[in-house]
Amino acid sequence: MKKGLILNNKGYILLEMLLCFFIFSIILSLLSIPLKHIVNRQISEIELQDMEWEVFILELKKEVKIAQNMDVSNNKLLLYVDSRVVIYEKYESSIRRRVDSTGHEVALQGVKDVEFKRNKNGFRIEVINRFDKKKDASIISYLRMESDVNGK
Repeated sequence: MKKGLILNNKGYILLEMLLCFFIFSIILSLLSIPLKHIVNRQISEIELQDMEWEVFILELKKEVKIAQNMDVSNNKLLLYVDSRVVIYEKYESSIRRRVDSTGHEVALQGVKDVEFKRNKNGFRIEVINRFDKKKDASIISYLRMESDVNGK
């Protein structure tokens, strides 16, 4: 062995720590991208639920417009269209549309609770969605409610 060569390991510990910190920072920066997408996905689901609500209300207004008569009973909306009875009711976590008590068309999904209330010139629908956000709309018709016609 040469007399002037001294083996010293003190520099390797600092180099190892710098290398580990560099690898850790790279992994952390790569994980932030998927986490950002997960948070954005939940926001987009809320926006999607809002858009679905708007489409549901537009379709419901359109069907009320062509109905010859309507009624609200047992927290169900009944529309009488062309000698058929169209029923809107809560079913599990959705509002479904049925014609003559048959079929199963999902009109709005992600619903925790729904309530149909009579108004003087129509009805009001109140929905609590899966994000615990309350949505409501009043739908006015030029028809009188069936119970109003019968004097109730």
